[in-house]
Amino acid sequence: MIKLIISDMDGTLLNSQHELPRDFMYVFEQLEQRGIYFCAASGRQYLSLLQFFAPVKDRMAFISENGAFVNVNGKEVYQNAIAPYHIQLALERSKSFSGMAIGLCGKKATYLFPTTPYAEQQVRIYHHTVVKVTDFSEIQDDIFQITLFDPQGARERSFPAFASFSQEGLKVTISGAYWIDITNAGVNKGVAVEALQASLGITPDETMAFGDYLNDLEMLTRATYSYAMKNAQEEVKQVAAYQTEEDNNNDGVLKTIVKELKITFIS
Repeated sequence: MIKLIISDMDGTLLNSQHELPRDFMYVFEQLEQRGIYFCAASGRQYLSLLQFFAPVKDRMAFISENGAFVNVNGKEVYQNAIAPYHIQLALERSKSFSGMAIGLCGKKATYLFPTTPYAEQQVRIYHHTVVKVTDFSEIQDDIFQITLFDPQGARERSFPAFASFSQEGLKVTISGAYWIDITNAGVNKGVAVEALQASLGITPDETMAFGDYLNDLEMLTRATYSYAMKNAQEEVKQVAAYQTEEDNNNDGVLKTIVKELKITFIS
């Protein structure tokens, strides 16, 4: 019996216009009535996720910053902050790439260092509260994730330069065509899901999860009912137990939930 449903956001639950499915709130209410818990899991900051789920934010769970911060019913249950030394390393390395945006994602905001107007615009799409800074000393916050936007392509251009950070106790993940996310080693959505399951007393056999990109791999292994989106990367499809019939632009997550849990709509 399914007791927990976890979904990635961009490329999974959200469409290409960054919108929730029209019927999401109705399905959420149906899940709640059945005692099924819903969790949004994303590389986005916690504050960014809240804007999508404002009416129900204290009745669900959030895994943000690719697993570095977990919040259940408005209460923190897990966090893993990056040391200042490692943040300074990333800031220095980012200077080698023109046009790159680097944001430090904390509890209170995402702190954005000087970049181009276009790169700033892209960061603001995924980060709700953005504060511009020029020096790390201006920030008084726990930093859970370093996010990098490379307009010339993350995998080919900048990822190789940051991949060596794995030797410094960090985890470097390609989270999109133009995005790199850096967290502490051992931080991923899978570890966060494990912490969430423990807090709720729910097992992987009672968990359904949806994802589309490489930062979803560990999360999918924590759910017996794991789904790769129709539009997912091939590596994700190889790990997931199932695949959605529709992509994120055609409500693939919601349609799968409705079908598998036999949710009916009353006209």
